[in-house]
Amino acid sequence: MFKLKNQFKKKIIFLFVFLGLLFINNKSIYAFPGIDLDVRRHQLEEELNNLLLELNNVFNNMSLDSSTRFNMMVAISNTIDTTNNQLSTINQQIIERDRCNQQRRNYQNKPNSPRRI
Repeated sequence: MFKLKNQFKKKIIFLFVFLGLLFINNKSIYAFPGIDLDVRRHQLEEELNNLLLELNNVFNNMSLDSSTRFNMMVAISNTIDTTNNQLSTINQQIIERDRCNQQRRNYQNKPNSPRRI
């Protein structure tokens, strides 16, 4: 029985480490062509909400011992930090995109714009 619990703990820790590495390696997916920044932001916000729910569920799960629960919470917390960083990067890119679009509209609306023929 003790051996099964130990194997279960190892498998859970391995799973969270694997998922964490998977999220870290996919952080540049928003830069691929064809992915809209607004869509990617929405995906990241949903992912963040799901991670927060998962963290809450692990925190309230009293069937796990404290060390396993703590390890799972740390893994989820690291994933949340990574997702927040990705979301921040996406928001910066959206702001820059909107700023460039506004400049382009301003140049087109000027009466003596050198770009206008």
